[in-house]
Amino acid sequence: MRGAIPLYDRSMKTPSTRIVAASMASLLLFAACGGTSASTWTIAPVQPTPSGGPVGSAVASVAPSGMPMPSASAGASGAPASPAASTPASPSLGQTVTLDLTGSLSITNEAGEAVTSLTVKDGETVHFVIDNTADFAHSFFIGPADALAQNQVAGLPGIPDWNSGVQEFDYVVTPETATLEFACTVPGHYQLMRGTFTVEP
Repeated sequence: MRGAIPLYDRSMKTPSTRIVAASMASLLLFAACGGTSASTWTIAPVQPTPSGGPVGSAVASVAPSGMPMPSASAGASGAPASPAASTPASPSLGQTVTLDLTGSLSITNEAGEAVTSLTVKDGETVHFVIDNTADFAHSFFIGPADALAQNQVAGLPGIPDWNSGVQEFDYVVTPETATLEFACTVPGHYQLMRGTFTVEP
């Protein structure tokens, strides 16, 4: 055929040269058989080994643009690897609750009013700012009423005994919070210094 490009020439002596020539011929055939000029092809170069032969498979990696080659993370079937597990969402930042623990064995707000209940939202992170104004020991914990009444606070969120000044901590609200109390658990203080939670959705 006139003007035809030979698929093989005896001057092409190395396997690498023959592979590249065969790949180019395949591309020309594709274009002649209806391939559009918009198609773009990528030919991965064949890396020679010390012996002069091609590395790995003798077939060059050829793919049209827009058609991704299987990734190294793909499974044996060529299917993509399963996506990484999603990270759970962080609890939303919520309100700051400022309370005073007084010398008269009461829990008050900044206006000096007694606080016996707190309204919080499920899933929010409440930042507690607790000021001991008594100049003697108070504590502040969140937990089941029976544990707080007996000062069994191991593992409970809160602040152990301190004599004065401000202590702070964060607490993440859950539906279970509605069954818990907040209280000072220093012996003799619990009955006067405690409160409950109302949890809103």
